[in-house]
Amino acid sequence: MRLNMHIGMRKVKSLLSVIVAFLVWQGIRLFLPMLDVHPLFAYIYAVIEMRDTPEKTKKFGALRIRATFVGLVIGLIFIAVSAYVAPLVSIEWLRIFVEFAFILIAILCALCLAEVAKCETFCGIAAIIAVICMISHSEEDIYLYAIMRVVQTLIGIFSAMLINVLVRRKEIEKTPDENQGKG
Repeated sequence: MRLNMHIGMRKVKSLLSVIVAFLVWQGIRLFLPMLDVHPLFAYIYAVIEMRDTPEKTKKFGALRIRATFVGLVIGLIFIAVSAYVAPLVSIEWLRIFVEFAFILIAILCALCLAEVAKCETFCGIAAIIAVICMISHSEEDIYLYAIMRVVQTLIGIFSAMLINVLVRRKEIEKTPDENQGKG
């Protein structure tokens, strides 16, 4: 079995977009030093959103951003509802059931709203962001944590867009006159 270890421009651009995401996040940390050192979601989306052309990166990035905001809105709403309902449920197994029911309802709401917002194939991203907002947060700053995860996502997407626009492969286009001489 032969492995293909070719490092092409898409891989290089992916690495560059992760570097940009890291640098932007470190710049934000100058003003908010309590933030995590490594922006995991920025790294993830910097790699995922790297496409073979800047046009595709912009198109899919815009759809992912729309889906991300849908997920954030749904996630924040359900964080607020959970914060209100959780203290009312004193039995542990029932609280777990209620939290899981909220997650399922949030997923359904995010999928439906993303469809209405014409997020195309990124409706699932809206649901994922909503769930991330709901379950992966610190108890102290749940709203800030959810918003920071979305900010990281946006940093990753914009990093991929920036690098894909700045680092273009030079397309060699032949004029029709040059092609006529070959036959």
